Amino acid sequence: MTAHFTDRDERLWQRRAEERPVRPWAVRAWVRRLRATAAARHARPATAVRPARARAWEPL
Repeated sequence: MTAHFTDRDERLWQRRAEERPVRPWAVRAWVRRLRATAAARHARPATAVRPARARAWEPL
């Protein structure tokens, strides 16, 4: 066996690189579900009361 790449190998890799994926990834739906899960996990109960703030902003 030889360790050199052949033209046939190169054509096969090129064809595979140019193929379109069979089904596009559902990244947008995944991110939406991830945000909903995070929001539900960090949601405050309906009875929670926010403390009054002395100023409109707080320095960092």
